[in-house]
Amino acid sequence: LLTLAVSILLTPLYAQEKMTLEACMKYAIKHSTSVQQQEIALEDARQNYIGAVASAMPSINASTGGTMNYGRSIDPETNTYNNLKTFNNGYSLSVSWNIFAGGQIVNQFRKAKAQKSQAQNAWQDSRDDIAIKVMDAYVNLQYYDRLCAIMEAKRDDSFATLEKTRKMKELGMNSAVELSQAQAQFAGDDYASVNAQGLRETALLTLKQTMNYPVADTLVLAEVCDGTSLAADSCTADEVFVFARHNNPKILQAAYERDMAAYDVRSARGAFVPSLRLSAGISDYYYRHFGSTNLPYSEQMDLNFGQYVGVTLSIPLFSGLSQITTLKKAKNRRLDTQLAYDDRLQELRISIEQAVIDCRNLSKEAVKMEEKAVSDSIAYTFAKRKYEEGLMSFLDMQQTANTWYESQAELLKTRLLLGVKRRLLDYYRTNTLIGK
Repeated sequence: LLTLAVSILLTPLYAQEKMTLEACMKYAIKHSTSVQQQEIALEDARQNYIGAVASAMPSINASTGGTMNYGRSIDPETNTYNNLKTFNNGYSLSVSWNIFAGGQIVNQFRKAKAQKSQAQNAWQDSRDDIAIKVMDAYVNLQYYDRLCAIMEAKRDDSFATLEKTRKMKELGMNSAVELSQAQAQFAGDDYASVNAQGLRETALLTLKQTMNYPVADTLVLAEVCDGTSLAADSCTADEVFVFARHNNPKILQAAYERDMAAYDVRSARGAFVPSLRLSAGISDYYYRHFGSTNLPYSEQMDLNFGQYVGVTLSIPLFSGLSQITTLKKAKNRRLDTQLAYDDRLQELRISIEQAVIDCRNLSKEAVKMEEKAVSDSIAYTFAKRKYEEGLMSFLDMQQTANTWYESQAELLKTRLLLGVKRRLLDYYRTNTLIGK
């Protein structure tokens, strides 16, 4: 019973599942307010598309009504005035259809379709943006996690060196100056460790904010594997750009904005063209004079039944220059969206070039830094031994130690950055950030 009770009490301590980078990305996307706002905008675009489709269909209207006349009124039967109390009941059904409107209906439909696609890509772009931000914050937190471990190891090493220096001074092997140098070094390393802890807490808060994660809740992360291959990537910027220019959400948004502006120009031109509208309808009515003899309801409905068919041709002649100004503004908008598309395409090209350069350089730097870290570790081992034997001063030995720990931190930073840049390059190459 005691074992069972202890296991139940300890269960919450181990119930917190470690979140991987993909899990953090999915959580952030699910709880992001910006993504939810884009979902609302996407739904609005879908409704606009449905409305544009419906606008090309005929409109059908039905109506009925009843009127009670008191005093002097027109007799529906003779079309003359009388003073009888009369009840009128009418029915109508009408259909109207814009057969031709200078291409405005077609272009509005095409614009709504492009707007729906643009909203779809804006929604995807918002998801990708939040995923990239989470990736940066996640890796940044991992860096400070491991940096804290490095700083703690350096502090513990400095403390051990301080204790040895104190004993060596008691034995007359070291001077008071070397002891004070060891004390100063330990104090500096202790400060660096505390500072790294503060930076880690800030990085954790940044990740929670990016994920929209409850600040008071515990967030446990899985380890990021920094054992990625250090070999240089074989893909070129041209190969990546060929795919990205036709699939990247930001580029597609700009392309659809340009297309919508072009459809607005065509619609504005269509306002100068005559439009043709077809209409048809049927009507019927029934009346009753109170205090006199009236025909039966069925007979009146048969006698009063009417129908019509009409065609309306509207020719625009002058509208106060509003059509001309609308067309000019639409042309300006089209030119503006074309420039925005070209600018965004150039930005994408530069981003891809920079990602390729970063991956190539970081790969080379990681190889060299790994070799340097190994050499610095060996140099520190020999320097520490010489110091303990009295063959090296404390400052020279500590300089070797600082170099080694700095190499570890720099190697960690280079490896993590290489992983981030490679993932970003894969995103440009495949348009995918989160694995299935």
